[in-house]
Amino acid sequence: MQNGQIEMTENQRKTPHGRQCERVVLFTLLALLSAQCLPAFTQPGQTDSSVPAEQTAGEEQSIAQASGSQPGNTFSLALGAGVIVSPRPYVGADFRVFPIPSVELEYKGWFFRGIRGGYGFVRTERFTASLYAQARFSGLESDSSPFLRGMEDRKKSMDAGIELSYRGRPVGFRINYLGDVLGRNRGQEATFLLTSGVPLGRRGAVIGGIGPRWLSKNHVDYYYGVRGNEATPSRPAYRGKAAYNLDINITAIINLSAHWRWLMIVNREGFGAGIKDSPIVDRDASYAFITSLNYKF
Repeated sequence: MQNGQIEMTENQRKTPHGRQCERVVLFTLLALLSAQCLPAFTQPGQTDSSVPAEQTAGEEQSIAQASGSQPGNTFSLALGAGVIVSPRPYVGADFRVFPIPSVELEYKGWFFRGIRGGYGFVRTERFTASLYAQARFSGLESDSSPFLRGMEDRKKSMDAGIELSYRGRPVGFRINYLGDVLGRNRGQEATFLLTSGVPLGRRGAVIGGIGPRWLSKNHVDYYYGVRGNEATPSRPAYRGKAAYNLDINITAIINLSAHWRWLMIVNREGFGAGIKDSPIVDRDASYAFITSLNYKF
């Protein structure tokens, strides 16, 4: 370019079609996240007795989907379906099996993966920093167990926060901080996870993670506390207190072909004293197994 000429800025180089494409992608991301959280808004009386391991497995699904992507500005879309199998920690509640959608959408830092959507404001080959929101499926249904009858249902919600992730060799880490944005449990959580993996070449990878998850007093009290008007001789009143759980997970990502990917996650979340001491909990930990099959376009 000759001296005196002025280079066009990125916005000037964008065509009307390009700007319209960005608007469509952003609207789609917001719509997908809203669809995940819609029950929290529209069905306040209906909640699933979801458990921490299911929530964590959903988060790991979102993160595993990101592990195969590289920072860039290109459009990426993958669709699929899967299933979660998990016992529930509440007294008398059975384990459950239920299907889940698997969606991965990325464009210029914006993303929607699994149960979360957001924007990566720092993106390098090894380090990412993102602001995001995600659906929280934790909840309690009083009719899921005779022991829980007479308790008020605990509602689903949506969290928002920040994630810092470093893909180190041989060890990386992930730090998350989230807070309830719908005012349901009015709680927060923070996670620090050490990660490491075994690459399988073009066939994928096996990734493991371990670390503490802090849950605030409000969070624990909402999902595991027993209010005074819910107390019975066999179910005394209980005020939840902050807890430190221990997350352990193993994720296998198998590339079946250039387009098909198979994902498997096993997660264990060991409960801290704030949860184990609750009279409505009869387990020391929650578990979840998730598997899904995706097709990348």
